Amino acid sequence: MSDKRGNVERNYVDKNLEKTIILNVGGTKYETYKSILTAHEETLLGTMFSERNNEMLHPTNGNEYFIDRDGKIFRYIVQYYRTGRIYWPTPSSTISRQELEDEYDYYQIPFEKPIEEVTPPLNPVVEKLNGFVFSLRTLIKELIATGEIEITITFSKNGWPPFYMSGNFYAKNSAIMENVDKIVKPFGSVGYNFLDKFGSEIGGHLSSEVRGLSWRFGYSQNREQIKLHMSFPNFLNRQILEQSCLNSKTSL
Repeated sequence: MSDKRGNVERNYVDKNLEKTIILNVGGTKYETYKSILTAHEETLLGTMFSERNNEMLHPTNGNEYFIDRDGKIFRYIVQYYRTGRIYWPTPSSTISRQELEDEYDYYQIPFEKPIEEVTPPLNPVVEKLNGFVFSLRTLIKELIATGEIEITITFSKNGWPPFYMSGNFYAKNSAIMENVDKIVKPFGSVGYNFLDKFGSEIGGHLSSEVRGLSWRFGYSQNREQIKLHMSFPNFLNRQILEQSCLNSKTSL
């Protein structure tokens, strides 16, 4: 890099003796010296304006050259030729880093690309635990919406399908319990283990999301089963009306 900067500095000597050229980049004009460009001979413009390629150049108005690229981004390119340094857009800039990288590539300006951070795949146990917690949260909201006030779910250590007991005696064979089964059944084989290891943490997390949730769990059948009991706040009719579209003060 020091050699490049030395070349740039030497090319500033006796600039009064050198004519400028105009680069018309996408309609935006930049004025500079040819020697500024040829100081970086490994780049596109350095090669383009080298002595050996003079016959291939076709200027307009004597010293103007048109380049069909983004004129706004080109100010970063010309800064490289003038200083030998790579510049990047600030966070508030309307130019993205990817756009600028594309232009650096086009003009064959060498730069170091950032090392991409590779997100490690999610641990399958973590993924399953997250799914279990999300399913319980979905279950709670579903039961509250249908007027249920409590439910007990039994998970077996041997992975048998979970079974349920609702606070409403009539709900055992109802559509409500069918929904419960669809939500919880996929986790029948892991529900016991997750509650055994993380039951308190799961309860604390869900209680922070569902105001008024009561969470209790315990063992039965010589610790072969875990019974999870959840009860929910019983919203009064007045509270429901106040928060619904039926309240004239509530706008949709």
